[in-house]
Amino acid sequence: MKNREVRFFIKIYDIENSKSFIIKFTKFSFGVVLGIISSLIFSIILAIILSLKFAFIYIENLTLKRQNQSLKRYIAQIEEEIKITKSKLDSLFDITNNFRILAGLNPLSNDIRNFGIGGYIRKNDSLSNINLEIKNLKKVLEFELQDVKRIKDIIENRNEEIRRIPSIIPTIGIVISNFGYRNDPFTGEYKIHEGIDIAAPTGTPVYASADGIVIFTGYKEGYGLEIEISHQNGIITRYAHLSRILVSPGQKIKRGEIIGKVGSTGRSTGSHLHYEVIINGRPVNPLNYIIFSDVVYD
Repeated sequence: MKNREVRFFIKIYDIENSKSFIIKFTKFSFGVVLGIISSLIFSIILAIILSLKFAFIYIENLTLKRQNQSLKRYIAQIEEEIKITKSKLDSLFDITNNFRILAGLNPLSNDIRNFGIGGYIRKNDSLSNINLEIKNLKKVLEFELQDVKRIKDIIENRNEEIRRIPSIIPTIGIVISNFGYRNDPFTGEYKIHEGIDIAAPTGTPVYASADGIVIFTGYKEGYGLEIEISHQNGIITRYAHLSRILVSPGQKIKRGEIIGKVGSTGRSTGSHLHYEVIINGRPVNPLNYIIFSDVVYD
């Protein structure tokens, strides 16, 4: 290498051995070394930047994953709450229908209650579907509130008439036989059972299920000791298999008044009350009219 070609040099001292070294560079070789060093520094900086970027992306994805899991749990919780609310609304609807009967109105079907609600269910769009469900529930609830208000107004204006509708359970016990066809416990014959049987200990009080006038007390074949009450609106209630009768024909009775005691007289397999509701001469299911009840259903 000629001296005129040298443009740069690096002098290195070895202090321990008291020596020095000189590294000489031409302009070209210095440029190559400087380029290599610059490339290394750039590569290191680029690697650091990319590492940081991937680290941020990983952290962001991890955060989004956790948020997504939390959102899924929240959506599942809301869906469960909606399910419970629907169940409660169904129970409210059944109660409202019973009160409609008391008010002299026809029961409403679910189709009428749900009229005008609905919407497009989007696939894989839980939040939109939940919002739609909540919107529909609000509509149903508003319908129920309006219906209850209407019933309340009618009941307030027809209190005396409504008190003559049999709407309480006539004794405390367990329903052991429902209204409808069954095998007769004595003959085995498949025939209609025109009331409900409520098992209760002998001597348990029997209550009038509505205001009315006693039209019969005494013993009837099959029914044993029984009481019949007319409610002056085409409705008669019958209380059979009694052990005691505490009222007399012609006596005015108030709803909830004790009229007799549970027994097992007549064709009976054990202590219970046979209870019937008869409308215009036709037996109907008493459970359709019972609103206020402490009975335990079997």
